[in-house]
Amino acid sequence: MREASAKDIVEFVRETNNFDLLSEIVLYRGQSRSGNLVPSIARRYAKADTAPLEKKILSQLTLMGAALLPSTNLTPLELLVIAQHYGLQTRLLDWTSNPLAALYFACAKEVSGDTFVYALEADRVLVEDVYSKDPFEITKTRVFQPRLSNPRIVAQHGWFTLHRYSRRAGSFVSLEKNPDTKDLLTEIRIPKEQREEILRALDRHGVNRRSLFPDLEGLCLHLNWKFELDSRTPLA
Repeated sequence: MREASAKDIVEFVRETNNFDLLSEIVLYRGQSRSGNLVPSIARRYAKADTAPLEKKILSQLTLMGAALLPSTNLTPLELLVIAQHYGLQTRLLDWTSNPLAALYFACAKEVSGDTFVYALEADRVLVEDVYSKDPFEITKTRVFQPRLSNPRIVAQHGWFTLHRYSRRAGSFVSLEKNPDTKDLLTEIRIPKEQREEILRALDRHGVNRRSLFPDLEGLCLHLNWKFELDSRTPLA
């Protein structure tokens, strides 16, 4: 895995522009810690094959959420995408094709240290016609583009990695350790001292919580930040 750093939005754009020469499809992910590029289900059950549990949870989702789901004939992968969107722990990991969106998510984290944006050169690990496949039977961790079925996926230019449990390793293998993906990754470190200024620069260019979460919740959270009505500035 290659490592780089960017102290402002100009350096970040310059760094990400280089990927156009390397790969047709490059995906980005912003997060508050280095590495551990595994989906949420693997963080909770690192050593367990969670497929039976996940199938049981999805079955309950279709029964208990029938009035809330867009259809009763969703494929398992369609259910996973919806579940991921609403916070269920799944074997999907969120990515975006918009590097500035990833930079926002990295800088918006309320953490004390540096944060990180990962770039993944996805051409060699892309799977097509993925909705016709069983997500619990894939033999390799792969990238896929979801159907643009909700406003947040559209606004965030959303993609996913679909992760498999490795019986050989006895765990879900993080992307930075996976032989298929580790050489396709670049880690861009964002210094903690620069995050607030980067957020302001992104806002000037129209990348903020309001644009990435195009609903009333996103607008209200954006206004919290814009007018500093958050936990750092208690109301009188």
